Amino acid sequence: MWNLFGKKKKEGEHRTLQLITDKKMPFGYVEAYKSLRTNLDFMAGSMDVHTLVITSTVPEESKSNVAINLALTLAESGKKVALVDCDLRKPVLHRYLKAGHNVKGVSNVLSNQCTLDEALQELKEMNMTFLPAGTPPPNPSEMLSQPQMQAMVDTLRQKFDFVIIDAPPVSVVTDAAVIGRYVDGAIFVVRSDYAPTDAVRGAVKKLQDAGVRVLGSVLTRYDMKKALKGSSYAYSYAYNYNYAYGKQDATAGK
Repeated sequence: MWNLFGKKKKEGEHRTLQLITDKKMPFGYVEAYKSLRTNLDFMAGSMDVHTLVITSTVPEESKSNVAINLALTLAESGKKVALVDCDLRKPVLHRYLKAGHNVKGVSNVLSNQCTLDEALQELKEMNMTFLPAGTPPPNPSEMLSQPQMQAMVDTLRQKFDFVIIDAPPVSVVTDAAVIGRYVDGAIFVVRSDYAPTDAVRGAVKKLQDAGVRVLGSVLTRYDMKKALKGSSYAYSYAYNYNYAYGKQDATAGK
């Protein structure tokens, strides 16, 4: 089974990021992200969607991997892209991107310790810009609820074609719902056969109740080859995606 982190993780192993730019990635894996990009390009033109928060129900659903590879896919098409780590409690993007430790980021910008331009990092090899989480604050939810957060998102929207924000899982903390009010919409990541369906629906409802526009869902770690065994359509896709376009719904395991 392919998953978004490559081979199945053994107990005690750290996750390793698998990028679409890796030539070893299967064709279907890369094409799935390109299809997702096509949908976002359509929404950017028809629905003015340019700022997105990526979240999930619970941890370990590959949402950070989706955020990074989606940003990379958009950047590959010539878009100006900013990837933002808004998991102020347990940030991981700086490790995956080898962007350094103890660097200025979102929390430092929101607390006026530095300017946005000072915190932004140019990832030239990836052709995109990265905004780390910054120094862990004692009160992440309160910090993200400040007017400065809206101002920061608005500034990023003016500077870039797309702003991709990685946020904590909905069922763990309220951060994603808070951030979702400042952006154009949310992409909900669902790991196949992982979080219970009721939990997924409950998490999506939390976002909707907070006024967040859920644009659609991305199904990760789905074994398409096994599901379509014996079918002429048995392509080994790394994941499927399902965009609702108004039907704000996400279903696990389908």
